[in-house]
Amino acid sequence: MKSASQKGQLTTWKDERGFGFIKPDEGGKEVFLHISAVKGAGRRPRVGDTILYEKLAQPDGKLRAAKASIQGATPQHLPTSRHLSAKPAKTKNKQVGLVEAVVFVAIMTVIALTTRQFNRSYSPSPITSIAQPESVAPSGCVIKGNISISTGNKLYHLPGMRDYESTIISPEHGERWFCTEAEAIANGWRKAPR
Repeated sequence: MKSASQKGQLTTWKDERGFGFIKPDEGGKEVFLHISAVKGAGRRPRVGDTILYEKLAQPDGKLRAAKASIQGATPQHLPTSRHLSAKPAKTKNKQVGLVEAVVFVAIMTVIALTTRQFNRSYSPSPITSIAQPESVAPSGCVIKGNISISTGNKLYHLPGMRDYESTIISPEHGERWFCTEAEAIANGWRKAPR
């Protein structure tokens, strides 16, 4: 059974369970109010609020509020009763948020330092990142035309010279093999000092 709009004061409210009781202004039995009946109120009810509602009589004779609103509360769309009947949402503990941020920064720092250390220990050639095998000398051509890393000078090395064995020829860097000293000199190379 439905009746016209009623008005009363909220005398009891159990926020964690989402219900309370209204004392009607017209007097009579207290009316049960469930959070699901308070839609669009903009906030949760509190003891002392004036509630506008429609009174419904249940088959067992108990009175229940329907289509309720809180007088003076700015109307807003609230989630459905299923979400509102649970405990009110608690704000996240600021200390927990700070700890999470510090842990995140620490992890990112470790990753950055590890990557930096790896890059220092693994420094591939600036021209290519794949190790290139030494080129094979053409038949009878044993003079190594090398470019000095420190000076950029083009030097040739003859077999038996001090640095001959340790000199590696990398054609991708402009280095090459020569068959005669005359050929090396003609191409702008000069004899290595040792």
